Amino acid sequence: MVKVALLGCGRWGQNHLRVLSSFREKGIIDYITVVDTSKSARDAAILADETKSDFDNVDADLVIIATPSNLHASQARDLLSKGYHVLVEKPLGCSESEAAQVLASAREFGRIIGVGLLLRFHPAVALANQLINNGELGRLVSLRFVRRTTRNAPEDGNVIEALGVHAIDLMCNFMSESEPSAVNVEGDEIEARIALEFPHGIEAIIDVAWQASQERRSVTLVGSIATLRFDLDVHDRVELISNDGEKEIFCESTISPLEAELENIITGINNFNSGYAWAPTPDYGAALRGVRWTERAIQALPISRPH
Repeated sequence: MVKVALLGCGRWGQNHLRVLSSFREKGIIDYITVVDTSKSARDAAILADETKSDFDNVDADLVIIATPSNLHASQARDLLSKGYHVLVEKPLGCSESEAAQVLASAREFGRIIGVGLLLRFHPAVALANQLINNGELGRLVSLRFVRRTTRNAPEDGNVIEALGVHAIDLMCNFMSESEPSAVNVEGDEIEARIALEFPHGIEAIIDVAWQASQERRSVTLVGSIATLRFDLDVHDRVELISNDGEKEIFCESTISPLEAELENIITGINNFNSGYAWAPTPDYGAALRGVRWTERAIQALPISRPH
């Protein structure tokens, strides 16, 4: 059975730990080790089987990296070289070249690398793709993503890297994994609007912000015959709007995106260990594309907010 180590147990690491603990109770995984240099983080990791301040002699099959983003690429390469499978929270790297080196290391050492673009595992996203592919919306005309949070911006953080990366990946996913042709950005590191241009004149507008007046997490897909809307905080339904009116369509699964993401990589490791085929989600091309266009969006930021 899979043993998991969680490297970094801050705010998001605690979410991982909560889900991993439920998996242990269900017999999906066997053991949880939390590794964090912070004593307070280790003390708070009460759901772990053990805590450690460093990675010496850690017994694990899978390592989840939930540390600051500037450490992701170097830590992932190091862990892959030591024979661990790795799930790294976004971003995979702070640049496309960094991310490419991580993916090359996964191939070199024959290990699974997963990237924490968990909105791909959202039940409403799966249903939306099904409706798009079935022609329920007609031809896609425009896409809109809004993620505004009341949380304060982290020190030296960039809202595009932290929140926009999910939206960029999701918009490309809805566009049949198409490569954008251009990106334009308004705003700064705290609040930004990203416009991704796709072939055939289709535009995806992404609004992301910290320190907003209220929480908003919504996706709107406008088609030639119908519009689809859903709230990312709601895991069981979408709203379809057409000339026939509005109707709710319920998702086949209601499992949370984080649970689905972790189940996916654990299943991949079990298949790997049994000699069966496995496939990363997102695939490596999509993971690299997400870093590439996030990097381009950050470079396109016109204003740095004074501090």
